This record gives sequence, C-alpha cells and structure tokens, in this order.
Amino acid sequence: MDTNHHSQPSFSRGQRWRIGLSVFLSVLSVASIVAMANYLAARHFRIWDVTAEGRSHLGPLTLRVLGALTNRVDVIVFFDHSSRIFSSVNTLIDQMKNRCPQLEIEFVDYIRFPARAEKLRAEFNLMPDDTGDRVIFRGNGETRTVYARDLSEYDYSELMSKREIKRVGFKGEQLFASALYGLIDPRSVNIYFLEGHGERDPENTEDQTGYSRFAESLAESGVTIKTLSLLTNAIPDDCRLLAVANPSSPIALGEIRKIEDYLNRGGRLLALFSYDSVLRPPTGLEKLLEKWDVKVGANSVVDRAQGNLDSGDALVIEKFGNHSIVQPLHRSRLFMATPRSVEPAGTTNHEGEAPKASPLAFTGPEGIAIAKDGNTERAGAISVAVAVEKKVVNPADSDLDSTRIVAVGESLFLANVAIDKLANRDFGRLAVNWLLRRDVLLAGIGPRAIKEFSITMTQTEMRTMRWLFMGVVPGGVFFVGCLVWYRRRF
Repeated sequence: MDTNHHSQPSFSRGQRWRIGLSVFLSVLSVASIVAMANYLAARHFRIWDVTAEGRSHLGPLTLRVLGALTNRVDVIVFFDHSSRIFSSVNTLIDQMKNRCPQLEIEFVDYIRFPARAEKLRAEFNLMPDDTGDRVIFRGNGETRTVYARDLSEYDYSELMSKREIKRVGFKGEQLFASALYGLIDPRSVNIYFLEGHGERDPENTEDQTGYSRFAESLAESGVTIKTLSLLTNAIPDDCRLLAVANPSSPIALGEIRKIEDYLNRGGRLLALFSYDSVLRPPTGLEKLLEKWDVKVGANSVVDRAQGNLDSGDALVIEKFGNHSIVQPLHRSRLFMATPRSVEPAGTTNHEGEAPKASPLAFTGPEGIAIAKDGNTERAGAISVAVAVEKKVVNPADSDLDSTRIVAVGESLFLANVAIDKLANRDFGRLAVNWLLRRDVLLAGIGPRAIKEFSITMTQTEMRTMRWLFMGVVPGGVFFVGCLVWYRRRF
C-alpha cells in the first residue's frame, strides 16, 4: 500500500487571486463609504449639547453675527496654551468656526513658536516683549482685539473676609460677538453722557453711584464714551446717543432746548431718573418728555407681593412688555431700588408721525405708586420704563430717520454695585443697542457661568484615600499580574 501520496493544495492559484481581489474590493468599498460619510458629515452636521450647563450652545446674538459675515475674517488666538482660560477660548472658537466657514483660525502659542509670534507682533505693531494673551479679529480692513484680562468675570464678595477672588464667568462669547460685529459695521459710535447737574459719572468707580462698569459694558460693544456739558456747547454731530443719567439739579432752559432740537432731528436719548429727584425741584427733562408721550411720575413705586431682594423697598421686576428691547428678558428679572413711575402719557395722537410710547417693564398687580406726601396715588400694574419712537420727515442722515427714547424711573440699577444683579446689565445693553439701531445685537449675551466643585474630607478620610490610591490600587494590579504569570507558567 503506497502511503507516499502528494497532498493537494486547498486552493488553486486562480482561486487565491479571486479571493484576494474580493477582499481588496471589500476593504476598498468600506474605506470609500467611510470617506464619503466623513465628507458629508463635515458639511451637514448637527451638534447635540449634553452638558448640564449647555456650554456648547451659542446664543442667538452670536448666531446672528456669524450669519451676517460674508467675507473672510482671520482670527488669531495669540495665547499661551498653558493658560487656565485657554481651554474655554479654544472651545468657543471651535464652536464659532463650526457655525461660520468664513472664519480662518490660527492658534499661536508664543511660548512654543517664538518665530511666528515675532512675525505677528511686527504685523500688528505689538511691542517685542508684549506677551499678553489676546484674540485678534481681522476683516474688511479693520482689526478688533479682545484681551484675556477682559474675558473673565470675578466675584469680589469674599475679598475682605477670605481674601479670595473667584472667577465665576467667562465673557468670551459676548466679547467675540461684539468684535465680529465691529468688523461688519466699523463705523464709530459715540455716546455722550450729560454732565453739570449731578448726573451719574461714567468714569466714577464708586460702588453705589459710579457708572464705570456700565461704561465698560458699552465699550465692550464697540462704542466710545464721552461726557458733554451743554452750557457752552451744542450737541455734537457725531453724537449717536445722549445719556442723561439722574440729574439732581434743574437743567437750564437753553440746555433743554438743545436737547429738544437734537431729538427733533432724529436724536437718541437715554433718560434715567430716581426717587431722590422727586424731593427736589423738577429737572425740566420731565416736561420735555411729556411732548414725547412720556409721563414721569413724582412718586415712588413698590410691589409688596414681589418681596425684597436685599434691603428696603427694593423692587424685583418680572413683567415686561412686547417691545424688542425686553423680548429677550421675558424669563429674567430686574432689580431696582424704588423707581418712579414712567408710562405713556396718553396725551398725543398716535396716528401719522406722532411719537409712540411703549411700556417696557411693570410691577405686578399689587404695585403701588406712592406720592411724595406719603399718600397712595394708585395701585395695580405700574410701568417703570418706556421706549418711544417717532419717524423723522426728510432726515439729514439716513441713520437718524427716527427719534428714539428710552426713559427709566430708576438709575441706581445700572450703578457699579447693582449692574450685575439679575438681568440689569442685559437690560442696559439691550436698551442702548435699540437706541443705536443695532438690531443684530438685540438678543443679548451673558457670561457663561463657571461652576466650582469642592470635596470636604476629614484627616482620617484623607489618609484612607491616600492608602487606597498609593497602596491598594497598585497592589491589586500587581496581584492580578502575578496570578496571570502563575497560570501561564504552571
């Protein structure tokens, strides 16, 4: 019996070629499908935010600004990548890039790439030793810069007790959106604050009465803040908004006439009052506003049903009108300290080109207007702020085709100590944007909250955790490794 037979191959050469070709085509098909899926996903994608705070969600204002970009904008993130705030900046820039292909992003770590950093310093006329972190936006022949020192919001409440300052908010989105809007509309915007009658000072840093933080908030939106005395000067032609913040003494008749002439020509006015001025002679601004369908009451307004926030008869405003200024605030609240009533006067004909006053904010149904003699004027929902608009016939400037006025019966709510309470800052910014006809910025952006988590442990618990991570965990891994070695060895 012959046992020396030749074994036959399992596959012929032709079969092997066919199997190899089939495998190759299968791999190629899968790779092609993956490539096409990635190509489509890069252009037709959706983002789901699964974070508790909604940190990857861009606000409607930012989306409006990004949607308005039609030309290329270079964004240079000139940052030390080891900075604590860089991760927040990086995340936000990536989110904006995903929404707007016109953004061309370049990250420059001036520590790791000094040669590229030097070229940028020369290009943007920076000092050779200038290493300040910043984000530079360039487009339409204009440049806007946002500095890292302005990106954080801090809590100073524990500075005196614990000598501790906490970083509680990231303001990148509002500052980046404002910078991009400045590239879309680079025209200079000047806001003049009237002075000479005890008004709030935009340069005053005092907590109770200063307006420096409000001025800084406006400057972040790309405007220039100036002061103006009307005793010897007229209102400049470049004045896009006149702010009269709580005058405490009468305004001379000649000055009132200048303001009236300015309004008749399509001017914009932000008028802020307070209950304190009721105890003094009228400023003259109240009578002027009556011609524009605004009645400023000589009273104080409270709402017992809403309760107090901090002290006294502080009023929490929860009811808003349907005006575009306050539409973004319908889920928010305002904090005011005893405002005066400010409401439509109802004395003008609302037909044709007459001024039209619209209430902005109200008390609840249990609101009370108290006259300066202590008696109750009336009860119910009482307006404390109004907006007025009137078309101008044959305007000299197309940007001033309508007069706009916002009058509020309180001024301390925008002072340094109160501007960050509730939605006060947002109201101030929204009112100014409407007055300036910057409709694209009427959605409002607040700082992204930064939450801190702390774990409190006793000394015994600390020792237990130390032994757990330094002894038990490494020892457990070593023990498992020994078992595996033993089984394989024996």
